[in-house]
Amino acid sequence: MVTVWIIAGAFLLFRGVPGVAALWRSRSWTGSECSVVDVRPAVTYAYRVGGDEFTGRRETFDPGPGLGTAASDAGRNEFVAGQVLWLWYDPQDPRSSVLRRSASVSMLLVALGLTSLALATSTLFSGDAP
Repeated sequence: MVTVWIIAGAFLLFRGVPGVAALWRSRSWTGSECSVVDVRPAVTYAYRVGGDEFTGRRETFDPGPGLGTAASDAGRNEFVAGQVLWLWYDPQDPRSSVLRRSASVSMLLVALGLTSLALATSTLFSGDAP
C-alpha cells in the first residue's frame, strides 16, 4: 500500500508542480489588452507588445486537456470572437502569455501529491508497513 501512495504522490506532483512554478514566475509579467480571435478548438487571442503582434492560446497555468475535455468545453462558452480581454505576458519573452494568472488545479494536484507522500511516510515510520 505504501508503494501506491508513493507512486500516486509522485505522479500528482509531476502533473502539478510545473503549473505552480509557472504561476510563481509570472509574478513579474506585464498586463496588456488582447482580443479573442477564435474559440474553436481552443480560445486564441491576439495582442501587441511594442510594434510586434503575437497570438496565444493559454488560459491558465493548469495542466492541459489531459484532465478531460468537459472543462475546456465549458470554458469555450466563456469567450466570444472579437471580445477584448486582459492578459499577462512575459516581458523577457512576449510570446509567452496567459489570460488568467491562476493554477488552481495545479495547486490541488500538488496538495494531493504531498498528502499522499505524507501518508506513505507516516505509514513507513509507524511500524505498520509490511
